[in-house]
Amino acid sequence: KTPGYLLPYDNGSAVYAIGIGIFSAFVGLVFLLIQASCKVLTVKLGGVIERSGGKAARIILLASLGGAVTGVGMYLFPLVYSSGKSCMQPTILHAKSLSTTLLIGTALAKCVTFSMGISCGLVGGLFFPAMFVGLLGGEVASRLFNLDPGITVPIMLAAVPGSFFTAPITMLLLPVGMFVMGPLHAVAVLMGVVTSNTLLVGTGLLQRLLSKAS
Repeated sequence: KTPGYLLPYDNGSAVYAIGIGIFSAFVGLVFLLIQASCKVLTVKLGGVIERSGGKAARIILLASLGGAVTGVGMYLFPLVYSSGKSCMQPTILHAKSLSTTLLIGTALAKCVTFSMGISCGLVGGLFFPAMFVGLLGGEVASRLFNLDPGITVPIMLAAVPGSFFTAPITMLLLPVGMFVMGPLHAVAVLMGVVTSNTLLVGTGLLQRLLSKAS
């Protein structure tokens, strides 16, 4: 509700951003692991169905499963509907009235519903769900670490998808544009993005996990 450039600048925000970047890398890794687990599950299940009933049965049953999981997730956690883009503004506006448990549950449900959906053949992109999970993680981080959400939310919104998308300038510009942030506040966002990406991609951790999976 308040433009980012009007928020008071905290001299320690760039330091906090390193810790938030580490937390973002963890959240990004969980997001990817859930996606990989759902993919393994649906591939095995699809193989069993196709051997028993053919390709058409596999397509129909997996798509139905993806829809069912998405529907249950939306019933339990209404904020998981859509790609996540349309849920960002209401989440930010009403975050104070949402419990920490609800925020964590919504983030996990978003990971599961998105991962099962795309694994079962439903159409959807990776970017906005990851951003929304980052936003939810930022609200949780502000409570866990007793920091201003004006610091944690923009950082994690960029740093969670930025942990596995190596596009630091793009990741920086998204929250800066969304929250109308000034150059000083943008430093912390860039620090968080660089930290999270370094931990997952720069260290080779993500590549090693992908090699083991294949």
